[in-house]
Amino acid sequence: MSIAARQFQMVYLLLEKGRMTAGELAARLEVSQRTVLRDVDALSAAGVPVYTTQGAGGGVALLPGYVLDRAAFTEEEQRLLLAALKSLPGREGDQALSKLSALFRRGPEDWLQVNLSRWGAGAEENEKFRLLKRAVLERQTLTFEYASSRGTTRRRRVLPARLVYKGQGWYLQALDLEREDYRTFRLTRILSPELTGEVFHCRLEPPEMEFSGEIPPLFRAEVKLRFAASLAYRVYDEFDQSCVERQEDGSLLVEAVFPEDQWLYGYLLSFGPGVEVLSPDVLRRRLAALGWKIYWAHAGEHDTPCQVCRGTMEPSKIKEVPTMENYKDMKFCQSCGMPLGPDTPRGTEADGSASEDYCSYCYQGGQFAGEMTMEEMIDFCAPMMVQGNPGMTQEQAKAQMHQFFPMLKRWRR
Repeated sequence: MSIAARQFQMVYLLLEKGRMTAGELAARLEVSQRTVLRDVDALSAAGVPVYTTQGAGGGVALLPGYVLDRAAFTEEEQRLLLAALKSLPGREGDQALSKLSALFRRGPEDWLQVNLSRWGAGAEENEKFRLLKRAVLERQTLTFEYASSRGTTRRRRVLPARLVYKGQGWYLQALDLEREDYRTFRLTRILSPELTGEVFHCRLEPPEMEFSGEIPPLFRAEVKLRFAASLAYRVYDEFDQSCVERQEDGSLLVEAVFPEDQWLYGYLLSFGPGVEVLSPDVLRRRLAALGWKIYWAHAGEHDTPCQVCRGTMEPSKIKEVPTMENYKDMKFCQSCGMPLGPDTPRGTEADGSASEDYCSYCYQGGQFAGEMTMEEMIDFCAPMMVQGNPGMTQEQAKAQMHQFFPMLKRWRR
């Protein structure tokens, strides 16, 4: 940090804190106390009304009423600061924007406007943003209903840490009090948020919103898709350009890795007939089956499907699906229920030894890979069980898991 930048930061700290000791300033600026005192002398000589006092309650301070001169900001810094205030949804930044515009003698710049409401909606999203912002700034405990990607909606009670804009939407990062861990919530899925009035004082340090793309092999699908040329706007909105290959006919080939769960099917169906699954074949067949279910839910019985597809949608003719009794001599992961054969990668204990009870996807270093409820684990594992047992329906898989999972060590009560 340059000397000018350090002295500029010192003035800002004193404006914010009012008074600080030389030791506190030295710690914040990462310099010695002697350097702090030299900077105080330099600022005073430059006309900044900074002074020091000795004894108890003493320290470094600015004269009351001091206002930072606009010359302290470069033209670019002025534009960036005004743009940041302009980007605040609603009217929160209007007062500060007016004051700084007057200080900088710059007219309002209308090139940027942020409106969180979706097309066809009212101002509810902006009101929600203001409430969540208040919860973060006032450090108030927050409650809300949250619609998860697993199709469940439940009440959450959190300590809000920060609001983040990433990708194509706003997110709230917060400490989930039930799970005692940080969670990220998409604002559009937060329903009926309420401030509790309970103020918290603990320091919150949520992790950065980054996803490595590493999905455990058991739970991932390497997917190859072909999109119609008319969907190019969505393809480039939602996939990195390095994953996209434009074909001569204008169609777009995309190769990506997804978590294999119910969200993936719903996501692909959102493209309608404009997407074709090229691989894996099992995903292609399941999507076709879901398409026929949607067709019959809307068309009824008055149209007869072709004989090729008719059997796809018939109820399972299997009178007896495999039960856990069929595998009573096998050993299972005590978290996800996966059979633990001789070649199955085992989890590890805290000392690095192989776990006798858990697979490597659920358990590493003496800890579970992720916090989830038994219901969430069942929702996650059911598609894999269906895939491994042709003819079994998802409802049958979940029914078996609801009988079997409570006997597993992780879920046993």
